Amino acid sequence: MFEASRSYFIKTDRVLVPMFRGINSIKALNVAFDLARTYNSELTAITVRERNDSIEWSNSVTLVTNAYKDGKRFNIKVVPKISTYENVKTGLVKEASSHYYDLLLMATHKRALLSGSVFGSIGDYVLKNSSIPLILLSISEREYPYKKILLPVSEEINTRSAVFFAMEMAKMNRAKLMIMDLRKYDKKKTHGFKILFDNIGEISKNIDISLLKSGYNTGIKEETNSIIEREDPDCVIIGTRNIPNRKYRINSDIKYIVKDPRIDTVLIKK
Repeated sequence: MFEASRSYFIKTDRVLVPMFRGINSIKALNVAFDLARTYNSELTAITVRERNDSIEWSNSVTLVTNAYKDGKRFNIKVVPKISTYENVKTGLVKEASSHYYDLLLMATHKRALLSGSVFGSIGDYVLKNSSIPLILLSISEREYPYKKILLPVSEEINTRSAVFFAMEMAKMNRAKLMIMDLRKYDKKKTHGFKILFDNIGEISKNIDISLLKSGYNTGIKEETNSIIEREDPDCVIIGTRNIPNRKYRINSDIKYIVKDPRIDTVLIKK
């Protein structure tokens, strides 16, 4: 059965959620709340203050105490935490690796298509250096919960753990999950998402799934762009992984999808 495959599973017992000012952190916290409702997760809402930061201490306290109060209102355990490091990005990585968290979940705003950054300086650094599984949301103006979720399936731009999270998010949101089969573009095939496609019938008993075949386009960018224009999903879920003994980097197709300003993007790194 699909649920028995450990290669797809993401552990969510203890989730770290960085809190920044603005709506991005609120959306990330709402996603974390849904995970907590499903898996009885413990959330840590953290604000990292830089040692030379002039922002008042009370502002940092407000961010995490509000998260704590919201969690209490929904009967969700939220641990409020404020830590001080030399800078935010290294502080988040150190925090994530030193306190037995299972998952780091954070949100950033969309970057310009011509920008060299994919998730901003903090998000890019955390993506490259986090030692625990990571969920990065690139936020547009889409409302959460989502109604339509796009899952492009190709080893070039996705992983089994991202497929798992897409299905969990579809269930949590009661959303339609659109699975786009792009495996024909995989130059080097390993698992081919065999367990997923062998169990589509069983999975669709609990999730509203539609299978989208690739068209007559010439690549992953063109395929996803065509589907986004036609189906207008609220978010797209993609995945990436570290390759042992190689410098971490994400490919151009993933960068293109993340920077699409029309929809939210959820990138899973395990």
